[in-house]
Amino acid sequence: MDDIFALNRRLARSWWDMTEATFAASATIAARLPMIAAAASGFGSRRAQRETQEMVAEKIMAAAEGAQAGALQTAKATLKVMTGENDPTAMAHHMFDVADATMRPARRKACANARRLWSRSG
Repeated sequence: MDDIFALNRRLARSWWDMTEATFAASATIAARLPMIAAAASGFGSRRAQRETQEMVAEKIMAAAEGAQAGALQTAKATLKVMTGENDPTAMAHHMFDVADATMRPARRKACANARRLWSRSG
């Protein structure tokens, strides 16, 4: 029964992490949209264009880190399943492990960017 409660806590935590990342990404986009539009139209400063390129590179790096972490966690989960941790609750925990590892780099970057951009503007 403890496993079910632990699984429920993981589900709630996963939901909270996704919600936090969604709001952080929305706040970051809202703060950067004028700069992105200026850089895309060609009217932005060199600094805005460079910042836009850095933003894109940062997102690509976070996606690559997440894919790598997710692949590693998938391999670990597969090994656990092959060695006997294959009951339904354990399988659900393994899936959460993969999702958490995959999402962690992007969530960390989005939250850090939102804090930085909104503390600077507010």
